[in-house]
Amino acid sequence: MPRVVLHIQHNIDPPKLAKILSGVATGGNILQIARELGIKEDSLPKRMFPFIRQLGMLDSRGCRLTNLGLRCHCLAQHPLFPEAIHHLLYTGHLLDNTKAFSWAYATVADTLWATGSSVLDGRAKAQLVGHVVQEAQQTLGIPEDRIAFSINSVRGALNWLGALSPQVVRPLGRANSVSFSRRFYCEPATFLWAVDFLYRFEGKPYGVRLFLTPERVERLCKLCILDPSGLHNVLLYTKNRSDYDRGGVFDFGTEGGFGQWILLTRPCEVPSLPEDVCS
Repeated sequence: MPRVVLHIQHNIDPPKLAKILSGVATGGNILQIARELGIKEDSLPKRMFPFIRQLGMLDSRGCRLTNLGLRCHCLAQHPLFPEAIHHLLYTGHLLDNTKAFSWAYATVADTLWATGSSVLDGRAKAQLVGHVVQEAQQTLGIPEDRIAFSINSVRGALNWLGALSPQVVRPLGRANSVSFSRRFYCEPATFLWAVDFLYRFEGKPYGVRLFLTPERVERLCKLCILDPSGLHNVLLYTKNRSDYDRGGVFDFGTEGGFGQWILLTRPCEVPSLPEDVCS
């Protein structure tokens, strides 16, 4: 039986993906794009293109960007580009259960989030591999000998987690070791993408208040790699940047007996940016 690929491509990172999207968008051929990246020509079709297709940015047959790919290309030079790809990587499996690599990425992110802060040296990375493999067996029912996930897969996840800003992954002085810690703030656009995902995932109509149950708070914080103690400030800043009362898309408040609620008035799906948020 074929192996189930949970692997997260480790040969690609935000700058490389941005260059590939630009090269494809401008009609560059594989050789031209490979030269621009300084890699072997066969690395693109063998390693990088499959990953970009998994993300839904490249068509399944040729070398053309999908609508999502074109929109991400437009964001490629924006500081929020890594946040957008992190979001797509994290949520993909929740909207399409065939995206096993996305499940693996989210499992890595959630496992690190649960620690609050941790050091990832060689031993810790190996333990993380073992944890993902065990979870795949128990949660997805995949036999161990069919699971493709390794230290390189963890490296692939860290390529994107390490590009987030504010940072959640920082290099340490020791070779190949990094530290992880939740962040206490994220950009309003990052948070709005997470709120939009919550509406879509739960099938809620825009313009309807969502009460912040413990489960919703945890989902939002995990997706944004946010410490729950920082959530209130993010709510305040997001409302300030796109206030419903001033024609924006977001509001929040507290209703007696029901607790805190959030409101998104219209779609804000990654990688789209409301003008008042990105200005």
